[in-house]
Amino acid sequence: MDPGYANAYVNRGLAYEKLGDVAKAKADFSATLALGHGATKWAQDKARERLARLPSSRPATILVEKSGAAAAVAASESPSGERRIALVIGNSAYENVAALPNPVRDANLVADVLRLTGFEAVTLLTNLRKDALVNALREFAARAETADWAVVYYAGHGMEIGGVNYLIPTDAKLAADREIGFEAVPVDQVLNAAERARKLRLIILDACRDNPFAAQMKRTLTVASRSVSRGLAPLEPEAGTLVVFAAKDGETALDGDGTNSPFATAFVKNLPTPGLEVRRLFDFVRDDVMEATGRRQKPFSYGSVSGRQDFYFVAGK
Repeated sequence: MDPGYANAYVNRGLAYEKLGDVAKAKADFSATLALGHGATKWAQDKARERLARLPSSRPATILVEKSGAAAAVAASESPSGERRIALVIGNSAYENVAALPNPVRDANLVADVLRLTGFEAVTLLTNLRKDALVNALREFAARAETADWAVVYYAGHGMEIGGVNYLIPTDAKLAADREIGFEAVPVDQVLNAAERARKLRLIILDACRDNPFAAQMKRTLTVASRSVSRGLAPLEPEAGTLVVFAAKDGETALDGDGTNSPFATAFVKNLPTPGLEVRRLFDFVRDDVMEATGRRQKPFSYGSVSGRQDFYFVAGK
């Protein structure tokens, strides 16, 4: 009920550990550490202690249901011993507008598949209020300094005002457009959290859904350049960073009628494909989403990574 209450994560993690579910135990202990100073010293110390003692345990296979067919995803290690970390966030339970059905399910699915493709640490957090979201990014930034890959996946509401993109925490009210800077988190903070990774910074935003906050906000910003638009604004990240929108700038994404959004469905379907380079991967995701939505939604990538190096979630056989 309170996503910022660290002791609950620790106690649930201890329960999962007793049950032998190491993956879920690790996820709860990692969630505790992601709260940063919002967690009690006992919670932080206990989470670190248990993470240090838990064995590396990744299931051999996960079944991902896609359009009635099951795709078996085999576990693998990261190529060349790279250190890969990920922060996966799903915001569904919005307190002041209608809940979104799929982001939490999308986040859980993406986190499971990332764990199976050689990521050393995948932190899964759901229904984050602003303080918890900021703390999660702060903690991730510290860990990204020693990582080769830093991946952030966010599913939930996002908004663009005056050319600036924001992620919307679950406790946001946004009664007026001037409140955006106080109640939401700029996407630049997400980029900053990943920027110290040595090889690849990848930000995936399934946050372009049709946003009810935009309709209910009182307009107080009179300058035209501060207008509120549909979807998100285009980005120009630093070299070495790739930002992927579930829908092209200025357009909205579908939450989906099924268990997962069209974008999350396409992403986890293509991610485990051996030998599929990351830029090509998102070409496949785009094509699948456009096909699934009757061309109503077109994912789009921004930024660039080194043309002298290829990046694979799963290396070719």
